[in-house]
Amino acid sequence: MSDGQWWEDEFDLSALTYPQFLAFFFDRPIVGDENEYDLFRSGIDRFVASNPVAVVAHVRAMCCNFSDLTKVYSHEQLDQGLWAVFGAGISCERFLFDPAVDLRLRVDCIESMYLPFRDVVARATIDKRDSFYWMWWDMILHSFWHEADKFDYASISGGSKQILETMRQRALEFDYAGLSEENKQILEAMYQTLRRILMLDHQGCQWSALHGLGHLHHPLGPEIVQGYLDVHQGELSKEDVQWIEACRDGQIA
Repeated sequence: MSDGQWWEDEFDLSALTYPQFLAFFFDRPIVGDENEYDLFRSGIDRFVASNPVAVVAHVRAMCCNFSDLTKVYSHEQLDQGLWAVFGAGISCERFLFDPAVDLRLRVDCIESMYLPFRDVVARATIDKRDSFYWMWWDMILHSFWHEADKFDYASISGGSKQILETMRQRALEFDYAGLSEENKQILEAMYQTLRRILMLDHQGCQWSALHGLGHLHHPLGPEIVQGYLDVHQGELSKEDVQWIEACRDGQIA
């Protein structure tokens, strides 16, 4: 500590070139789940982006070229790396919701997320819940709704417990009407992309999309999920039907 300030080791994601971005996330040894966090964060306190445009552009390029990445990295490396791209306290998806980044680029990046599902997941024999693809939209939408919540928590009296309780309650509201016009455009791009993924003839893709729609809270989400249920109900177990109904109603964890 110097002059009363703790010094943090920051890592500027936007300083990476696109090849360096890929290497950072995917050119790694495979470790167990309990070691993934340390694998990417060892010695780094905070990930930042002095130029968030670069990070969004890298994520878009990654999605557009995802089928080519399967020729360089194993399924395990890609899966492990995606957990870090969209998690591990790194969370590149948060820059999708940064108003400093041109809206067109952010929408293009979201729309490009259809391609990994079309070009890789739909051609793979992976269990629908046994990969990061199952959690892809869960991670992004949790970040979206967190970033969209502009409530002034500092105005709350009653201390940290009251603030946390308020955050929990607001997290259940998902106020579409209260979104800015820009955030409504972002949410619309995610809805349209999830709708396209749901139309792919692959259950892993379909269930990943249903999972995302369960967290989306778009006005048309319930209708499209109910349409899927109407078509496929005869193929589903009772537990499957209950889970899809929870997606329809926006009641999944």
